[in-house]
Amino acid sequence: MAREFLSNPIFYYPILWSEKIFKKPVFGCNECGQCILSYTALTCPMNCPKQLRNGPCGGTRPEGKCEVYPDRACVWNKIHRRARKFRRLYLLEEIQPCVDWTLEGTSAWVNVFQGKIKPPRLW
Repeated sequence: MAREFLSNPIFYYPILWSEKIFKKPVFGCNECGQCILSYTALTCPMNCPKQLRNGPCGGTRPEGKCEVYPDRACVWNKIHRRARKFRRLYLLEEIQPCVDWTLEGTSAWVNVFQGKIKPPRLW
């Protein structure tokens, strides 16, 4: 029932819109449609230029800068620091599924309720 209900544009687009106006400025969301912010200390791992979801690439510079864009901080350094601060380092050990690019630009919450992705980890 909820799957059909959430597929209706009258309900779907307001949910998608609210995600865009909240998650993008607050968390740097890249609208992958399969949010794992609850696993990555509320930092979007898709901000990594290599779009890695399971940890850093191994090319992080000694001062914590990105291998691809040396003027930027490594996203995974930020995730690790925040996870340590929140005492949630153990969540970084959970392997996340590969990105399903067919979900890009869709609502992560609707995708959870429709069973397309796993639900977020609660605090």
